[in-house]
Amino acid sequence: MKKKRILSILLAIMMVAVLLTGCGNNEKDTTAENKGKDESNVEEVKLAQGVTDNTIKIGTIGPTSGPIAMVGIPMLHGMEAYFNMINEQGGINGRKIELVAKDDEFKADLALQKAEELVEKDKVFAIVGQLGTPGCLGTLDYFQEIGIPCIYQGTGVSAFAQAKGNYFPVQPNYTFEGSLIVKYAVSELNAKSVVLIYGNDDSGKEGMVGIKEYLKEKGKEDLLKEEIAFNLEDVDFSAHIQKAKAQNPDVVIVLGYQKAVPGILLEAKKQGLESQFMTSYINADVTMLDLAKEAANGVLVTAWVPDITDSNNEAAKQYIETFLKYYPDETPNAFGVAGWVAAETFVEGLKRAENNLSWEGFIQAMETFDGWSDGIAKGITYTSDRRNGVEKMYFMKAIYDFNGPRYETVTDFMGLDD
Repeated sequence: MKKKRILSILLAIMMVAVLLTGCGNNEKDTTAENKGKDESNVEEVKLAQGVTDNTIKIGTIGPTSGPIAMVGIPMLHGMEAYFNMINEQGGINGRKIELVAKDDEFKADLALQKAEELVEKDKVFAIVGQLGTPGCLGTLDYFQEIGIPCIYQGTGVSAFAQAKGNYFPVQPNYTFEGSLIVKYAVSELNAKSVVLIYGNDDSGKEGMVGIKEYLKEKGKEDLLKEEIAFNLEDVDFSAHIQKAKAQNPDVVIVLGYQKAVPGILLEAKKQGLESQFMTSYINADVTMLDLAKEAANGVLVTAWVPDITDSNNEAAKQYIETFLKYYPDETPNAFGVAGWVAAETFVEGLKRAENNLSWEGFIQAMETFDGWSDGIAKGITYTSDRRNGVEKMYFMKAIYDFNGPRYETVTDFMGLDD
């Protein structure tokens, strides 16, 4: 009889343990601090995977090898510099941030493989600062299905603003940017003829859509004289420039990545095409000037983060000082800023979520951003149906002379309605 009683007690203990442990793949049950509280007032908090009492594990995916590594490495280092700073300060609400980085070589299929590793093997809480249009699009369906928070995509493809839910883009999307570029060409440069040279990929095509939408809305479709596509692997742009030159355009808009744009500018200089060139914020870095040299002189470039060389910009000064602390042999650039912005946007969400670190709780916290401007990026708003990220940009002029490569700000921040 005594043995039966002991067995019954053991079984009861096991059942209670099972009930307390709970189940589920992505989240675990815990309780809020309840010392001195009545049991009826104890709030239950669900922590998602990757969250412990002391750490928050997150993941990122981007090209840190191959031709786009010139973007991927500084962006990763920008994130790491910010998280290192936060961790040295004690973390967020007592939790330090652990970043797991995966190299996708700018390949969509490899990005999906790395995404599955991060979610199912590494058990990360969120995806922060994923870089590259192919990889971001290649993992979109998977991340949406899983529901993991995705903060900052290193691409301006509008699919992520449209996805909403667990997606929080920060960069302006390419459709908006295309419209803004051609608006400036028409209204400020008084362009009567425009030629577009664009990469034959999602970013280039979306920029083209924005250009055409704006011109159609203004009844000025005839201003766009030629649309000239190039492939990402192209290195010879002589035929492209010949077509553009034949139109004698006032403005040439070039939408493409840094590997191609310097080649296009060099060929334009070689053939004597002296139109006003304009290009995307993808190229808003001295890397373009280092490659194109004098051929880039005078090119107008969009930008969405304030000038980091401005001595009055305290947020930018903190970025430069912190980046150099951890990477003293590297030059802080716009790609590093992108990583920094991704990290600080995510951390702001953590601060707002406090201890409510379920995926749902974090997403709800992110949706409280209302023109947030405390970091380097300015004016970020998120609601349940608004995911546009930054909605104002400004223009810079590329300068390459005896004083060295640099950019000069030529406008204030502006939007399509300004």
